[in-house]
Amino acid sequence: MSLLNGHEVICCDRNRRGGLKRIFLMDKDELTTAPAYNAVSNMYTTFPTVKLFEFQFDRYTGGFDANATRENGSTVVNVQLNFYIPKVTAKANKVLDMLAKTCGLIAVVETYADDCGTVADPNATPPVTAVAAHTYFFVLGYDEIFKGDSYLDFVSGEETTGVALQDANGAQVALAGDAAMYPIGLNVGLASGMLEITQPGEVGGGSTPEDAYKVSVIA
Repeated sequence: MSLLNGHEVICCDRNRRGGLKRIFLMDKDELTTAPAYNAVSNMYTTFPTVKLFEFQFDRYTGGFDANATRENGSTVVNVQLNFYIPKVTAKANKVLDMLAKTCGLIAVVETYADDCGTVADPNATPPVTAVAAHTYFFVLGYDEIFKGDSYLDFVSGEETTGVALQDANGAQVALAGDAAMYPIGLNVGLASGMLEITQPGEVGGGSTPEDAYKVSVIA
C-alpha cells in the first residue's frame, strides 16, 4: 500500500481533550452481519447489533492504547482498553465474572475529543450554517483485515478494597487484543444516514443503564 495523502493538523486538533466518555461492550458473536466500511473516511457506516451493553466507569479512568509493531514484513497493532469500576460489590463482581469468562469482545467507545463543529457565519459567501460538534466513536476488537479475529480478551481485573479509609476501592479492568489496523471510526451522529446508539436493543428489551443497546442507521 502506498501513501495516498498527507495529514493536516488544524486548530481544532490542537484543542483536544483526552479520555473516554462512554464504553460499550458486546460479545463478538453478537455482530449479526459484517459492518459496512467507508475506506475514504475510515469509518463503519453500519454496525448491526442489538446486544451492546454500556459499562459505566469512574470519571477520568477510561482510555485505550493502540501500539503497532512491524516484524518480518507484518504489522500487528496491540489494542488495550482500560477502565475502573468503583466500589467492590457483589453486583460488580458478577459483571467481572462475566467479563472474565467471555470468548471475545468488541468495544465501541466514545471519546471526549470532538470535531469542534462549525460556527455560523451569515456574512460568508455562501452563508455558513452552524453545525454542532460531534464526539468521536471508535470500534475496538474488529477491523477490515482480521475481521472478528481482532477481538478483545479479558486480560486483567485487579480488585482491591484498600486498607485505609481514603484508599481506592474498586476494580481496574483491562481488555486487549491484536488487530491489523489502528481503531476504525464509527459514524455516529445526528444526521440522516449516520448511526445512533439507542435503547431498547432487543425486541421487548428494557431502557435501564444495564439493558442492551442497538446500533442503527438514522432514517
